[in-house]
Amino acid sequence: MFLYFLLFLMEFLLVGLNIESSSLEETYLRNTVFPLTNENFVVISGCSGGGKSSILNELANRSYPVVLEPGRQIVKEQSVISGNALPWINLDKFLDLALSRYLFQYNSQKERKGLVFFDRGLIDALQINRKQEKYFENAAKNFRYHHFVFLVPPWEEIFLTDTERKHSFEAAKEEYEELLIKYKSFGYETIIIPKLPVNERVDFILDQLRIKNQSSLSLYNPKECAKRLLEWNRKKLTKNSDLQIDDLEELFAKEFVVIANERKYEANHQNYYDFLQQFRSNIESIDYQVQEYISNDLGIVMPLTAIVERESGEKEIFDAMMFLKFNESGKIVHWQEVYSNRPRA
Repeated sequence: MFLYFLLFLMEFLLVGLNIESSSLEETYLRNTVFPLTNENFVVISGCSGGGKSSILNELANRSYPVVLEPGRQIVKEQSVISGNALPWINLDKFLDLALSRYLFQYNSQKERKGLVFFDRGLIDALQINRKQEKYFENAAKNFRYHHFVFLVPPWEEIFLTDTERKHSFEAAKEEYEELLIKYKSFGYETIIIPKLPVNERVDFILDQLRIKNQSSLSLYNPKECAKRLLEWNRKKLTKNSDLQIDDLEELFAKEFVVIANERKYEANHQNYYDFLQQFRSNIESIDYQVQEYISNDLGIVMPLTAIVERESGEKEIFDAMMFLKFNESGKIVHWQEVYSNRPRA
């Protein structure tokens, strides 16, 4: 039984990956209509040393996909190979490499449906006071991100230089002012991220996206949705809880599929509510210990242990693998699990 689920997990992790490179190359940018706009691609830019990396790390910790900044990657790579495409040696060459990297990053994420956060965008490679080839402007016009761009402001108290950031705070402020001009000139609305603790800065970004969000943009986060389900189960699936049929609207689509140990059920709010009423009738408490959250655009897989304490005082422990799939509103449309009852000691 677990072999079946492991095979399913492998398919889940590999789906969408075409191992025939020739096929991938043939379809790269083919039949693309320009300008290309991805409203789920959100740029975090702004002043160097303003806390941008900490924000992106926190977003990654919350299971949002994060695309790393090309500039730092290029500096590290050029340093390793003793190359000269460094901004303080050959800025034009550095910017050409950066633009190419931005374009590759953009196109490598096109199939994602939920939010993707970019550590700077290709407009960061444009120069205001320096003559550049026309293709920089063409790239900015044809590969567009979410119309909100979030920028960290200059923050001298936390500004530090390092091996990849050699410029001064004054130079960083000038760069920041140029970024405001550049993004606005290409039709983006710039939103300044307030100077707050990092978790509050991330909350601010997500709140802004929710408040001003277009209906077509999916804001759900598989890991957060999965955690919410487990917490909901802890509160609702006990004999003394006040479970109402309307409570299912919080988490479940109107119709969804449940597969338990290969037994498949077509569920809706009414029949699942009826099932849960019986299921929880002798449960005093239920808890979960999740070993890992493995997510992609399809959903999330969780190896976990469930601990169920019955009204009689009996405690049961289940080892399980759970797969959840959500719609664009973050509601469950597919719940699949394989489980076994751990033998009593």
